[in-house]
Amino acid sequence: MNSRDTSSRYGIAIDVGTSSVWSRLVELGSGEVLDTLVVPNPQQQHGADIASRLGLATEDPEVRAGLHALVIDTMNSSALKLCEDAGVDAAAVTEAVAVGNSAMYAFILDLDPEPLCGTPYNLRGAEDFYAPAESLGVRLPNANLFVPSPIFGFVGSDALADILLIDMAGSGELELIVDVGTNCEMALGDREKILVASSPAGPAYEDSHMSFGLSATEGAIYKAVLNGDSFDYEVVGGGEARGICGSGLIDIIAEMRRHDWVDEGGKLLRDGPIIIAEGDDPITVDQHDIRSFQLVKASVHAAISVLQKKIGSDHLGRMLITGTFGSYINLDNARILKMFPDLPNEKVEVLADAACQGAVMMLGEEHRLATTGVRAKTRHVALPLNKAFQDEFVRLMAI
Repeated sequence: MNSRDTSSRYGIAIDVGTSSVWSRLVELGSGEVLDTLVVPNPQQQHGADIASRLGLATEDPEVRAGLHALVIDTMNSSALKLCEDAGVDAAAVTEAVAVGNSAMYAFILDLDPEPLCGTPYNLRGAEDFYAPAESLGVRLPNANLFVPSPIFGFVGSDALADILLIDMAGSGELELIVDVGTNCEMALGDREKILVASSPAGPAYEDSHMSFGLSATEGAIYKAVLNGDSFDYEVVGGGEARGICGSGLIDIIAEMRRHDWVDEGGKLLRDGPIIIAEGDDPITVDQHDIRSFQLVKASVHAAISVLQKKIGSDHLGRMLITGTFGSYINLDNARILKMFPDLPNEKVEVLADAACQGAVMMLGEEHRLATTGVRAKTRHVALPLNKAFQDEFVRLMAI
């Protein structure tokens, strides 16, 4: 591709997720997004979930150093590919932003992650990083890199990016963001105030807690319909099924609930395990998988319910569901399983990369400084010892 006008200035926005890393190349003058890239987070070799990586990094300095190196290498390779594909010289990139959850913030900056392994699960002294990108090993010779600090606890700067994207701080009605990833972050608010919280989500949907759990990558069943006594399904990438991702599990359990294969309490009413995909090693869903789903969906919905009680209203003008998991979700099936507050589909928006899009809005000094105003309106709600959360959790186990 021919090189672009050398007088133009460019920015790169990166959302470092637990499973995937999203990047966008932007022409700063016009705001035009030139290209978007998503790649797997190679840190998964040290554990599919945040807790595993944090534990290993705390115990072994070499693992901690490896996690830092992996994320910097991924940021570099993503930035280089975006520039090459768009015909942009990396030297013309003058601003870069990297957002992520609290663990990713620690790994990007190579900070001690131990405070995230125990109460109050908050990095001590975390602050915004803004310095030449090369000082952190990011090979953009003329760029400054902005890495916003987490909001609090496990609510990271990816949630801040989500809030910026929909302009929650300027909204005249209550809006809800649910970022469903390995760690589920949520924000509820309007122009008056914003409440945020986090709840573990991904592992029980997709990885070690499921018999055939798989993140939303090639080979994952992401959509399923019960046809008689068997399931028809679709697979990410269109090849052979290797497992089931979160959206596929939602479809499967919703279909079983719809056809009375599972009762309201989550009890499997047929002899299990249920075969979803035939083969030498059939892909199945069993009673344990259903219980794992109930625990997580109850945790997420209960967290939302607590935020609604704290803010004093259960009326919602809009809900944004985001995260790689959320991008494939069937809203009607999620409604059957009582995963989220009951809103009509036209008031629900589903985006795979809201945090990356929001990170674009942090490029440049004016936008970077605007994050301070959003933080001033934002309050974190701790859930583990909250009595209302425990009560709502029990109530919302039903499907």
